[in-house]
Amino acid sequence: MPETPTRERDPNAKRVRIADEALRLFQAQGYTETTIDQIASAARVGRRTVFHHFPTKEAVLFDHLVVRRETATQRLRERPADEAPLTSLHLLLRELAEQGYERRLIEQIRSVVATEPQLAAEQFSTGSRAFETSLAAVLESRCGGTIPTLEIRALTKMALGWFSTAAHIYLTEERPSLLECFDDVVAICAQASVRDLR
Repeated sequence: MPETPTRERDPNAKRVRIADEALRLFQAQGYTETTIDQIASAARVGRRTVFHHFPTKEAVLFDHLVVRRETATQRLRERPADEAPLTSLHLLLRELAEQGYERRLIEQIRSVVATEPQLAAEQFSTGSRAFETSLAAVLESRCGGTIPTLEIRALTKMALGWFSTAAHIYLTEERPSLLECFDDVVAICAQASVRDLR
């Protein structure tokens, strides 16, 4: 007998439950083999509810990473208005790296990605584009035209390149610290820029 969909007032709790159940199913029976209907049943929601929160199965798999991006965008809005854009981006992304991710969730995502490695590449590509657009929009609004749009977009893309490279290394190589990966990537890029672009 199928589970009765659960009614609750907190949409975030529902979203978390869907993502948690999806990760459990992906690990237990495989990403490809898991259907949206199975995820809905395990989370005790309707199929439409799953699609209301997640447009694709990939979005469910990486939801815990996306939620962190939404929080980071809000934190950028709260940074001092007179702070240089690159300084804001570096401090924001370093803070995000320092907070890291819940170990259990990362281990679950890693185990799924290990069997479907193309998922990581796709996620870091599409997820980073949306994050980049959000961060650049915040900086453009904050600067009010005093800094060229091209500069803001270039700096945002560069800084996100540091973070996405660090996150990809952390996720796929099972490194112990996302912050350490981030600091290593930033240091290498800064040193190479000084050395090679004189």
